[in-house]
Amino acid sequence: MIKIITGKNDFLRTQALKSSMSEFSIQYGDLGVERINCPEVEYKDIYNSITSLPFLVERKLIVLYEPSKNTDFIDKLANIDALISGSIDVIIYEPNLDKRSSYYKEIKKLPNFMEYSDLSSNELASWAVDYSKKNSGSISYSDANLLIERVGPNQLLLKNELDKLMLNSQTVTRKIIEEMTEAIPRSSIFNLLDSAFRGDQKTVIKLYDQQKKLRVEAAQIMALIIWQIHILAIIKTSDTKNADMISKKSKISRYSIDNGIKLLSQISDKKFESIINDSFELDLKLKTAPIDYDEAVLYFLISLGN
Repeated sequence: MIKIITGKNDFLRTQALKSSMSEFSIQYGDLGVERINCPEVEYKDIYNSITSLPFLVERKLIVLYEPSKNTDFIDKLANIDALISGSIDVIIYEPNLDKRSSYYKEIKKLPNFMEYSDLSSNELASWAVDYSKKNSGSISYSDANLLIERVGPNQLLLKNELDKLMLNSQTVTRKIIEEMTEAIPRSSIFNLLDSAFRGDQKTVIKLYDQQKKLRVEAAQIMALIIWQIHILAIIKTSDTKNADMISKKSKISRYSIDNGIKLLSQISDKKFESIINDSFELDLKLKTAPIDYDEAVLYFLISLGN
């Protein structure tokens, strides 16, 4: 049996690998688990492992870490299902794959392909609330949003921050979040959009570069931009101008609503409609077309001030 575990969500991807390995170990024992760091071995080593019969164990599990970095493996990928011994399970573990590559397209055809993508801001906040409950703690939806805004949208980092906060207090409040977490540098998406709407191209480029130095991918930046535009749309279409009421109805933090109101004050209705259309088109291109992510997202931000 072959199983593929991939995707940009570090937390879910890692959990899936741990779960699969744990289930196998419980049934067949740890002795049958073999790990191969594919970039550091020759293809013949991979071949020998997946074709040889288990020794002293009923079944064997082979975890192939990043085989995409082994050229010979890529060349033999189409035949891998036929090569694997019937008493061997194989997990292909790929932390990050270029969806435009032929390897990604081929590996997606294999059985048990599991791709773990980053959660949207709404999904991430809901997950934080549920995770806290499962660990005998609690956090409100609005405070979960605040935590995400302060530490970023990486689910693994968010999990670690929640664990740290719940050690201090099982009830995680806004006060505790502000006292015990360090806000991400001021090169936030809000500041990026604020500079873009003001037509401050120099600052936009500087802030975008800071995000890249923080190892925030272009796709993540775009996802956060779309989330911010979503907030603006909620404010724009709300039947009230009261920030507290909008926050309560939308379950979005007051902090985000206040920032959204500030951004909206800088753009006209016609411009906002154009931004929605342009962001939708760009997001679609990023997911389907072979374009330079960073160049496309940065150009979009600079064009907002035109």
